[in-house]
Amino acid sequence: MPDIDPETDVTIGKIYIIGNKKTRNSIILRELNFEEGQTLKMKDFAESVELDKQKLINTRLFQTVELVPLFLSPNNVEVLVRVQERWYVFPAPIFKLSDRNFTEWWVNQNRDFSRVNYGAQLYHLNFSGRNDRLVLKAQFGFTKQYAFQYSIPYINKAQTTGLNISTSFATNKAVSYASDGHRLQFVESENTIRRLFSTSGTLTFRPSFYNRHSFSLGYSRTSIADTVYQLNNDYFQVDANLQEYFVFSYTYNHDNRDYVAYPLKGNRFTGSVNQLGLGIFDDINMLTTRVEFSTYTPIGQKLSWANSIDVYKTFTDEIPYLVRAGFGYSPNFIRGYERYVVESDFLTSYRTSMRFQILKGMKQLNRRSMIEQFRALPYAFYLKVFMDTGYAGDPLESNSNNFYNNKWIGSVGVGVDLVTLYDFVVRFEYSMNREGDTGFFVNFRSAL
Repeated sequence: MPDIDPETDVTIGKIYIIGNKKTRNSIILRELNFEEGQTLKMKDFAESVELDKQKLINTRLFQTVELVPLFLSPNNVEVLVRVQERWYVFPAPIFKLSDRNFTEWWVNQNRDFSRVNYGAQLYHLNFSGRNDRLVLKAQFGFTKQYAFQYSIPYINKAQTTGLNISTSFATNKAVSYASDGHRLQFVESENTIRRLFSTSGTLTFRPSFYNRHSFSLGYSRTSIADTVYQLNNDYFQVDANLQEYFVFSYTYNHDNRDYVAYPLKGNRFTGSVNQLGLGIFDDINMLTTRVEFSTYTPIGQKLSWANSIDVYKTFTDEIPYLVRAGFGYSPNFIRGYERYVVESDFLTSYRTSMRFQILKGMKQLNRRSMIEQFRALPYAFYLKVFMDTGYAGDPLESNSNNFYNNKWIGSVGVGVDLVTLYDFVVRFEYSMNREGDTGFFVNFRSAL
């Protein structure tokens, strides 16, 4: 920025956008806090340039973003927006574990390769250039699943209302039916013993840059074989082998983090209410609520502090095992307890990490590659120390030996996080929990 008095009025002239071969200009302009012909103070314009770059990166449409002010005079400026688009189409093979995490598979399930899912997925992450996303999935192995999802952020001229639709059908020959000592108990068969069908539609309303409201209506139908029902007749809320219900959900999300995949600055608040059962089938009536607040504070140039607190509560006299919640299931977890599930109608947790950037750069892969988006590999490594603590209330009736319920659990540890291309995060962590158990764990998403 040139040396201009911060209180000087600056008028925005032309806004030039280059590099967007697929993405429509309107999607980019939607993220800018200024428009052609607008007059604002120099200090406000300078702040907008930095914040708008952050917002464009968080659309996850671009690898790099530059906003370059072109001053024609102290009072007139044009803006060049230069982007490098990501690669949007991924026909990806599926080869992943069916278990909750790597440790569950490695330790509790004895590295059983029959529990691996395989198949193929097709991702198009910018289907029509409007930041709309299409996902098709055909999965086999431990869980057979066929799924379709399409989302578009804006369906109205004002670019405030979006739509998401999804459908999924899955079958299992092995399912968990309870836990003993906070370890899942499974039943297996040569035949299919569970079928799940679900479909939903969600309307999103984004009145401002950092705030989003979501209203969702869905339908779910699940059936189980007698072998599962005999082991746990509380698998559904009704005494039967079949459960179907509608669900209505509302979520409010305020998010002004600098980088969604691995934030170092900003904050996020999320609150949600879900009503399972709308009185149509009269076989489930369950209300759940969740509140989560996270903050990310830079301390110097390379050091940052992350904190997150969340509370989950279920309001019902009977919690069917099908829709249980607990530590060990996404998004609830306490590091150091990866081997366990702690299920309850009430959960609260606090997680904190101090992270130091030890290495960051760009590795040139192949300058002659025909695909521009894969010519270089960005990377960043963060050394961290962390502490987690959480509390789970009363256990579910179908579980036994629940020594972690109705008590505070917690852990401390150290680790290294790798952040690289296309928001890919790998966590390598060594932790010790309150009971003195230690372990080395690998996970594939940011902890907070």
